[in-house]
Amino acid sequence: MDYPPEHIVNQSGPVGDLKITYGGAPDQVIEFYGSTSNPTVLVLIHGGFWRPTIDRSHLQPLAFALSAQGFYVALIEYQRLPGRPYQSLDDVLAALSAIADKNVILFGHSAGGQLAILAARKITNCIGVIAASPVADLQAGEKENLGDGAINLYLGGSAQNFHDLDPVLLSPPSCRVEIMHTQKDFIPLNVAKNYYERHKNNSAKIDFTLLADADHYTLIDPRGAGLVQLVKAVNNVLMN
Repeated sequence: MDYPPEHIVNQSGPVGDLKITYGGAPDQVIEFYGSTSNPTVLVLIHGGFWRPTIDRSHLQPLAFALSAQGFYVALIEYQRLPGRPYQSLDDVLAALSAIADKNVILFGHSAGGQLAILAARKITNCIGVIAASPVADLQAGEKENLGDGAINLYLGGSAQNFHDLDPVLLSPPSCRVEIMHTQKDFIPLNVAKNYYERHKNNSAKIDFTLLADADHYTLIDPRGAGLVQLVKAVNNVLMN
């Protein structure tokens, strides 16, 4: 999918105030924005259908904008290797282990939403997940042929063989989970909302919000109204 130069997917920077590595691979890095005195870290996990050609750079403007709102932000990168899906989750967990001394809120966009939900089940210091337009039902997404076969390329096989990577089939994290979707999203509504529908009766900590007059990128573009919506969602997690 091609986007004009001004689109958020083609933006980058500023770089973080601090950059650390959590492994030896080039993509095993974290950029930090804002004050370390904040007791909670807002962790950003980018999307891009797990493709190696799409990295964290398009979330740098959002990371900077959120830090200007007073949040301490960690923008993580992870390896995206077709046919090696567990590597992406392992990298996210390794990055989170580097900031295990603080509470974290995980914000995941699109494919990053899937990773955020999965990671939150594995750690003890997560107080909330905000999954924006998440690929939270891999089998439903596979049926929709999301990203021209992106799910099969990521997994290296059929989604039915990877139940442990499919959020909708797993128990929810113990922390609050906010599923956010948009009215004009190219991710079909059921791919995100199925997760909420499956778990809403088993946990009072799962919410779903559908944003009107918004598209797939609204919540990650700090130049528009999405920033206000995202800040509101983060503050709701902090207050609850």
